[in-house]
Formats: sequence, C-alpha cells, structure tokens
Amino acid sequence: MVPSESLFSQQEASGLNPSKASGTVSPAASVAISDPPFLRHPIQFGPNSLELTAAGRNMLKRAAAWLRQHREVRILIVGSCDSGGSETCRHALAEARGAVVRKFLGSSGISSDQIVGVKGWDNLDQSCQTSDIECQQFNRSVRIFMASSVGP
Repeated sequence: MVPSESLFSQQEASGLNPSKASGTVSPAASVAISDPPFLRHPIQFGPNSLELTAAGRNMLKRAAAWLRQHREVRILIVGSCDSGGSETCRHALAEARGAVVRKFLGSSGISSDQIVGVKGWDNLDQSCQTSDIECQQFNRSVRIFMASSVGP
C-alpha cells in the first residue's frame, strides 16, 4: 500500500482497530484541503534507532509547518520497522518511533488535539519483503495519516 491511499483502506488492509486511538478515524478523502507533504513521503529513521535521518527531520519540519497551517486536520502517527530482530522488539521500536514524531510535532507547535493516536506496526510497507538495504529503509519510518478534520 502506498502512503497516499486513505487511512480507511490502510486500516482494512492491516487490521488496525481505530477504536483504540484516542479519537474517531475517518477516511482521508473527506478532507478537502491541499495535499500534505507527509502523505507522499515517510519520515525515516536510522537502522535499529530512534534517530531521525536528515531527510526524516526535513520531512517532519515540512509536516509540522503544514499542520500549523491546517489546525482543523487530525492525524494518526504510525511507526514501523524493518524485519530485523524479534517481533516484540520491532513492535516496541515502531511505537517508540511514533512517540518521537509526536514529541517533535508537539515541540513544533502542533496541538495534542490534532493527534488522534500513535501506533506501531512491525512492517507497515508490506511491499518490502526482501533483505535489500534500500527496500528495508522504507520500513524504518513513521507515516502520518490524515484521520479526519474538524469544521471551521
């Protein structure tokens, strides 16, 4: 699945239970605003790390700037990992990466009200099933999905 598809489609494909998030999750298609940069590009991290890459930091700054201009938008933050390590460690690292993004956004002026939840998946991008380094780097990331928007 590609990041620009709606959260609803991603939920169905991955079995995400939106009731566990701290808000209501609805299809991104219901939000009629400019295309946010974070729908096209994951926020990347180093291998087995909570350290953002330079590209990841830049994307997160762009996402924060966009979210400050669109305070009506609600987001879901989903961390993921590559296939190395145990399932328990991968899941914990994926959630911790999501928490890093939440903290960064908060320190960048994004209200906690805009964030409906933080989730961790072991391997969000199921299209990468190989040990290829370039392919695996896309699994070491956080994706931000538009969850809903609140009317003016």
